[in-house]
Amino acid sequence: MPGFDYKFLEKPKRRLLCPLCGKAMREPVQVSTCGHRFCDTCVFKCPEDQLPLDYAKIYPDPELETQVLSLPIRCIHSEEGCRWSGPIKHLQPHLSTCGFNVIPCPNRCSIKLSRRDLPDHLQHDCPKRRVKCEFCASDFTGEAYESTLGFGYPKFISHEDIKKRNYVRDNTVFIKASVEIPPRILA
Repeated sequence: MPGFDYKFLEKPKRRLLCPLCGKAMREPVQVSTCGHRFCDTCVFKCPEDQLPLDYAKIYPDPELETQVLSLPIRCIHSEEGCRWSGPIKHLQPHLSTCGFNVIPCPNRCSIKLSRRDLPDHLQHDCPKRRVKCEFCASDFTGEAYESTLGFGYPKFISHEDIKKRNYVRDNTVFIKASVEIPPRILA
């Protein structure tokens, strides 16, 4: 993976940029024979002097890496409205709480949404949320609750209809029915 491609608060100094990818160096390495530095994944031969590299003479440069990871950046979600800024090394911890970061639904419903939209999704939209029927106290998934009334209820009557028509008294559901009985049977 090439260097860091973030929105820096200030342009990084040239010595912190990889001469190959032009970005702030990610996992910088230094070539002991010539002293040049590059991102670990960018270097195959020294582009400065075109000499083939002996990988035994390439080593990590932790001092340079510390400098690069201290560069101040804006959140990767700044264009969506996140106002966080800080050093590169604090980006991942920030993203674990950033309201604009996209995360999967914890109920594993296959939806990915921003963290700030998650509470509303979990309460109202997630098909795998748990819902307790206020009429029968049965526990349903959101999907089942919205598609059926549960055991014993006719599917053509919704919970809303039951609630509107006051079919519930003393935790018992009463469903009104009208049936035409032929007069000859009543006689």
